[in-house]
Amino acid sequence: MTEETVNDETVKEEASGVLDWFSRRLNLTEIFSLLTSYGVFHAELDSRKNIRDAIEEAKAQPMPSYDQWPRVLGLLAVVLLLIEIVTGSLLAFYYLPTPQTARVSIATILRDVNFGWFVHQIHFWGAQLLIAVLIIRVLRFLMRGVYRKPRELMWVFGVLLLLVCFHSDLTGRALPMTGTAYWSSVRALELVSSIPIYGSVMLFVLGGGETVITELTLIRFYLLHVALLPFAAITLIYLHFSSVRRLGQTESSSESASPQGGPVIRMHLLNQAILFTVLLGILVSLAVLVPVPLDDAADPYATVVGVGPPWYLLAPFGFLELTAGFLPTWIAGSLLFIAFTAFVLLPFLPGFRDGKRSRMVTLALVALLLVAWIALTIYGARVA
Repeated sequence: MTEETVNDETVKEEASGVLDWFSRRLNLTEIFSLLTSYGVFHAELDSRKNIRDAIEEAKAQPMPSYDQWPRVLGLLAVVLLLIEIVTGSLLAFYYLPTPQTARVSIATILRDVNFGWFVHQIHFWGAQLLIAVLIIRVLRFLMRGVYRKPRELMWVFGVLLLLVCFHSDLTGRALPMTGTAYWSSVRALELVSSIPIYGSVMLFVLGGGETVITELTLIRFYLLHVALLPFAAITLIYLHFSSVRRLGQTESSSESASPQGGPVIRMHLLNQAILFTVLLGILVSLAVLVPVPLDDAADPYATVVGVGPPWYLLAPFGFLELTAGFLPTWIAGSLLFIAFTAFVLLPFLPGFRDGKRSRMVTLALVALLLVAWIALTIYGARVA
């Protein structure tokens, strides 16, 4: 036995000793199993067993369906949310949530903090990519019929996660308090106020019944953005992945034949490394090549021309503008509320609940939905 081999064996024994020391004092298996709930580890662990035995047992499990393209979108969302939490936490060290100091603190981050501009751009573009990934994932679920029994909750949690991320980006959009950020948020609040019940509740939560951003509104935006909505997103991802792990995304995506033992873990980690590298490359490219400029400070009395709500709200905004001539605002808002509620509860609606709708009919409905959404988005962008 060579000296190098002896050293390797010594290192392994020392690592094993440290692991055993912690295992006698903590339930490491239960702690580590949390990673499986977010897809970071490829198989569920038996928390009643020692962590070494539980991992050895997990090696016999096949590659999960969500770790194979195109089902990797779920993992992509988890990684993006993690990036948003890390970058948002770094920005929070310097951000001051008042109308007088908000833009100044952002300017300080961009100008004076080392790599502050980079973190700020990564945070912004990460949010846009997260929403885009979740939209694509929901559309894919719709096309694949991932709402049929017994996957109803998988669909509900997935759509609710998308709506939570809409609100998270919306509350963060106003925080710089620049002219563009302010009036884009105001347009979004006007859209929200047109929806009965939901709009009244949201405006009350944000500090009043008016579609203006006051000091109280900004603080509540900040609280929602950095605490309540991230907590809701993490909880929904946990519940969503619990359903995915229990049932698989579709019957045809049941865990396919794959290597067992060490190769499964190595393949899983390699897939995640490739995913993270590609994602980071895209984010860095957007941050460097398409940076979001810092506009002048917001003036509540000077409307910025051509500023509409965020891109993901342009379709409902376009619908309200299109119907303004012949429908009262509260009726158009009620139709939007019914449409979004029906979309969340799709698995329980007649015609979808039994799962007998043909694939061609489903694809036609998805195509119609996409065409209508894109058309309304274009119209909303033009009239903004």
